[in-house]
Amino acid sequence: MLLEKQADQPMARALRASLWLHLHYCPYCNRYAKQTVLIAEWARASAASRASSKVVLSDNAKQRMRERLAAAG
Repeated sequence: MLLEKQADQPMARALRASLWLHLHYCPYCNRYAKQTVLIAEWARASAASRASSKVVLSDNAKQRMRERLAAAG
């Protein structure tokens, strides 16, 4: 919970120290902390790459989508 709180807002010095100490001794939370940093980096990179590139569907793909939508509705 403190890891999530740390990502959202600054924490008091005592809480930061408590978190640091816990992460130093708890391999599970330490791994989780590292994983959340990686996931956040991947999410930012993915969002940046999607914002800079446009997906263009072929005419064939568009026609298949129209047919499926017509059949479903």
